[in-house]
Amino acid sequence: MADEKDKAAEKTAGKGTDKLILEACDAYGIEWQYVMASAIDPATGEAILVTFGGKKVRYKKGQQVQKLGAVEITGVNPDAKKRKPITGAAKK
Repeated sequence: MADEKDKAAEKTAGKGTDKLILEACDAYGIEWQYVMASAIDPATGEAILVTFGGKKVRYKKGQQVQKLGAVEITGVNPDAKKRKPITGAAKK
């Protein structure tokens, strides 16, 4: 799992910024597969992450943050009920 994070981070950013982006993912509890986009703001030195759930977060090195919920990270509500199909092959 750590190898996947390192390989994915190397593709998206330079080696100096990898550590900050990965640290931001760990701080917010985001798995790398749910990061849609990431960047480093050169003016402030903050890591900016956008998740598949549509949440945009900023992170400075060593900052204490609150972990994101499952819906904010993945965009899928695990508590949502499955709906009855109206049409298609699944309808009986």
